[in-house]
Amino acid sequence: MNIDNYPYICVDATCVVTDTKGATVYAIALLMELQKLAPLARFTVLMRSEAVNLLDISNPHWSIQGVKFKSAHLWHLLALPGLLSKLKPDLLFVLGETPLPWLSVPYIFTVHELPHVYNKLVGSKNISLYKYLSQSLTEMLLPSSFRRATHLLAVSKSTAIDIEREYKISPKSISITYEAADIRFFQAKSQFSEWCETLPRPYILVFATGDRREIPEVVVEAFGKISSQISHHLVIAGRCPEWQKSTLVETAAKLGCLEKLCFTGYVPDRDLPVLYRDADIYVEMSHYEGFGLQVCEAMATGTTVIASNVASLPEVVGNGGYLVTLRDVTILADKLLTLLTDSTQIKYLSKLAQEQAARFSWEKCARESWDVINTVISKQRKT
Repeated sequence: MNIDNYPYICVDATCVVTDTKGATVYAIALLMELQKLAPLARFTVLMRSEAVNLLDISNPHWSIQGVKFKSAHLWHLLALPGLLSKLKPDLLFVLGETPLPWLSVPYIFTVHELPHVYNKLVGSKNISLYKYLSQSLTEMLLPSSFRRATHLLAVSKSTAIDIEREYKISPKSISITYEAADIRFFQAKSQFSEWCETLPRPYILVFATGDRREIPEVVVEAFGKISSQISHHLVIAGRCPEWQKSTLVETAAKLGCLEKLCFTGYVPDRDLPVLYRDADIYVEMSHYEGFGLQVCEAMATGTTVIASNVASLPEVVGNGGYLVTLRDVTILADKLLTLLTDSTQIKYLSKLAQEQAARFSWEKCARESWDVINTVISKQRKT
């Protein structure tokens, strides 16, 4: 078959940024696996110019086109339609939720989370005016963009249900393609990190990055209740902004456990598997998660997880960890103490955690995504 007769797919991967978390992890992992599947199609991947080196292209039918912009909204609303008219793809595959204008090209969206649900749950405290305006524009234009989409990919059943409820979109137009932990997290047992060797041991792990869905102060409160009964430190990882750090320090000081807190600052991506692996427990207290990638990564290393019983987290944790009521400090403290004083249970849960994490894979995500793409293109060509 002549390569020019192959379906031509344009991938909007402008959600990829140099911070390798969230949508960036999803986009890179998915595109790498799609290349391995080697579908009979041509792909052009649109990426921010500063991020093109994050994706390796090994398939001869694939290419990357770097784009530059200061405003993602303006680029999608004004520049993207003109670019698509030049490229003339059969389908546009958008890897992150962003408002789109009316397009002559059919498109598929990946939905990681619903911005207006996130904002409703966590509020608008401590955000800049620019970010507030950007969020408002997204909330105003995204519903119509979703409804015009040929199909939507949701990263969890919880997200799919939110789409149906919030936007009145038929479940027939939504497919679930779960995210996954990278293979390097499953291989953490054989890895070494000089950076992680400086951390106090033993430790409980929690992230605090200023993301407003996180409530690490609940973890600090629970830790403070039991800190005198255990030898563990509480490692607080991530770029914790001053407003958040001061709250955590104040809380710990009142509870008399400040000397057992360790703030790591930014954790290099290469050290994340060992950071998770060496923790006795990873705690995820969050208002809202589209998938809960950090929970899946922690479980992949064999670390016991305790997470809040909200959104997609019950799907991800499954039987591989424990769920607690959001903001219930007493229950969280009791569960931490029970686990940390029972090494047998910790060891048993370690095996269950890895088994649960292994239920998700990027290869499966890519295969299911391609099935949707192929179905949409086949229908378009018949039409």
